[in-house]
Formats: sequence, C-alpha cells, structure tokens
Amino acid sequence: MEFFTALFNSHYDLYIRLGVATFIGFFIGLERAIKNKPAGIRTHILVCLGSTLAMALSSLNQGAYMDPMRLAAQVISGIGFLGAGVIWVDKDNVKRGLTTAANLWITACVGLTIGYGAYDLAIITVVLMFIAMNLPKLAVKMGILPARGKEEEDSDGE
Repeated sequence: MEFFTALFNSHYDLYIRLGVATFIGFFIGLERAIKNKPAGIRTHILVCLGSTLAMALSSLNQGAYMDPMRLAAQVISGIGFLGAGVIWVDKDNVKRGLTTAANLWITACVGLTIGYGAYDLAIITVVLMFIAMNLPKLAVKMGILPARGKEEEDSDGE
C-alpha cells in the first residue's frame, strides 16, 4: 500500500499536465467537431494526451544515456503519418484535410509543451491557433479578402 501512495504522490505534477492536456485537446477538437471535420474531439484529446505523456516520460528519464528531445522528435514524425491520413489529394490538388492535418500537428506540439511543463506557452499557442483559424473569415467580412466558393473552401481543408 505504501508503494502506491508513494507512486501517486510522487507524480502529482504529471497528473496535472495530463489533465491540462486532456482539457486543451478537448477544446481544440471541439472547434473541429463543430465544423464537422474528420479529426474531432477524441482524436485531438488522444494526440495531445499522448504527446504530453511522451514528453513527460522523456523528461523523467533524463540522464547520461537519454536525450529527452529524442522522444519528442519521434512524436512529431509519427503525427506526420496521422496527418497524411486525413489529407485527400485529387490529381495533384489538395481537396481537403490540410488544415486538419496541421491542426493535429500543432496539437501534438502543444501536448509536448504541456509535457515539458510550459503551460503558458501552450495556452498562448492555442489562443494564437484559434485566432489564425478565424482570421480568414474576419478578413472576408472586412472586405480585405474576396469571398471564396464552397469548392475553394474545401481545397485547403477549411
């Protein structure tokens, strides 16, 4: 019993990181689910949670034989494969999914940031991400950009 008490008490900061990652992954995925995009709430939670766990584990195992950034680099590579699965290409033109793939990639980066313990950077990144996702619509409303047809909107995944 003492083993479990010591185990759970020793990693409380990591539990907070995982909780924050779950919340932020939910928040990002909710935006995509509302827009009815392929990767929604569960996918974004899992990407954020998994990358947070990978970074937290690699930072726990720092030492002479372990570079904590190696595992983080593998997360980025692995997300590339996941992102490639949501991109649809038709005759050399991206039809849809590019924005969703980029969203998954940045969600993994946010998870790595949370796993490192830099909550402020993660939150600022998510805020900037939502601003970036909505700037084109604002620019159209302000008359800076021309309105695009439905066919063009789908070409970049948006």
